[in-house]
Amino acid sequence: MSFESLISEVYSTRKVRDALGNEYELTAEVDRAEGDYLLGLVSSDSSIVKTVEVGCAYGLSSLFICEGLKDRPGASHTIIDPGQTSVWHDVGVTQLDRFGYDFFNVLRVPSELALPQLLVDQPEQFDLVFIDGWHTFDHTMLDLYYASRLVRVGGYIVTDDCNWPSVAAAIAYYSNYPMFQTIGGFSEFRKNGRSIKQIVGRSLISKIPPNVAQWILPAAVNGRIYRRARFPSFVTFKKIAPDERNWDWYEDF
Repeated sequence: MSFESLISEVYSTRKVRDALGNEYELTAEVDRAEGDYLLGLVSSDSSIVKTVEVGCAYGLSSLFICEGLKDRPGASHTIIDPGQTSVWHDVGVTQLDRFGYDFFNVLRVPSELALPQLLVDQPEQFDLVFIDGWHTFDHTMLDLYYASRLVRVGGYIVTDDCNWPSVAAAIAYYSNYPMFQTIGGFSEFRKNGRSIKQIVGRSLISKIPPNVAQWILPAAVNGRIYRRARFPSFVTFKKIAPDERNWDWYEDF
């Protein structure tokens, strides 16, 4: 089965299988368009060789990343997923094995343990970090912090679900980092469940500059509506300079 055939089948049937053929409902995944975005980013930059992924689940994001890496000498993909066996039945690993990707490894421990160890061994040696892990504010902040130190200058950090309140708050803070440039994002436009008034309202409120929004919007509106409207589901940072902030650096977010 080709890559395209498998991907299309999974998204159309909403079913995945483990190594023994047991079938499971697809309950956690990047959207097809988001996966294509990941594949396109990796494929478009030949300097992306060494990658890290926080959160694998049923392996769809891993497949898109590895498909982009597969013909590159020295390709290496590190997956951090403490629940790959216990929660996801090793489906993600199984799907990667089916395609013969032999350049990935899985760290089956929480990211707050795995990322510091990677930093000790391989500081600023990764070309892309994809974050789609535990979505609390503090955990997302932690993942972004270590990602910012793991990725080299010129490398990328891509974060999923940035229109969640918790993740959007973390992204709002890291978007202030002087060594990051927000180079793009991706959001699949969904009208389901939203009125025209809601769609237009979110579009208009997202146009308010962040330094103005924090002063004129009530905290609840800023946190629950403005930030979610401001960021797409995927946000991509490019590291454009070394981290040379002063020891007391801080920016409102």
